[in-house]
Amino acid sequence: MRIRRYLEIYRVQIKNNWVREAVYRANFLTAIMVDLVWIGVEFSLFSVIYANTDELAGWTRSQTYFFLGMFFASDALFTTLFQRNFWNFSDLVNKGELDILLTKPVHPLFLSLSRWINLTAVFNIFLGLAIVIRYAHSAGFEGGWRWLLVAFWLLMGLFVQILLRFAFSIWIFWTERSFALSRLYYQFYAFATKPDRLFPRMIRYLVLTALPFAFIGSVPARALLHGLEWDEFFRLLLVLAAFYALNAFLWRRGLKRYQSASS
Repeated sequence: MRIRRYLEIYRVQIKNNWVREAVYRANFLTAIMVDLVWIGVEFSLFSVIYANTDELAGWTRSQTYFFLGMFFASDALFTTLFQRNFWNFSDLVNKGELDILLTKPVHPLFLSLSRWINLTAVFNIFLGLAIVIRYAHSAGFEGGWRWLLVAFWLLMGLFVQILLRFAFSIWIFWTERSFALSRLYYQFYAFATKPDRLFPRMIRYLVLTALPFAFIGSVPARALLHGLEWDEFFRLLLVLAAFYALNAFLWRRGLKRYQSASS
């Protein structure tokens, strides 16, 4: 019954968001155009680089494009389901809107992070997957049953983005505004747009531990193309467990500091 309640709430929220997107159709087309420009810029950058070299830190052109497809699909999945909610998270705290969510018979984080769904980004999920399919063979992806692993690693990338974005947003309980930290998040997010092996050793260590942006697209792409060593899997689980524990701790502490609109 509890799971059914959550599913019904989410169904209603999808319906409400779909109605809103249908009303503002120009926003839908504009968002698609902006994302296509962004994707085009990323492809153009690597096209220029590979016009002068056959490999880049061991990555061929096809493997890099395969990585970009994984990254775009994972990013679009996060944008569709969670991005708008994180942008509005600070208002929930500052304006006291979190009050009503705390009184509902479901977890307040579920409502906080699922109220807004950006359906305009769904197109980019399929575009990213199309890029993955287009370059899979030339990149060395074996295919077959391994296509099921593509779905697994996309969900892994989504989970990593949720943990990272939450870790940068939760500080609104201690600060007046979180816009500065949000901007900082997107500065670090640039690390996710490149294969991790392109970075110097210290930066690569950083994006695989303290700021694991490489787990969004780079590590999933490497896992699908070359596989991961057991120590890499262990590090992945350890880092994600640490971030999950940290976020849970900060959420509980933040609620103790929260001052409702009525206080």
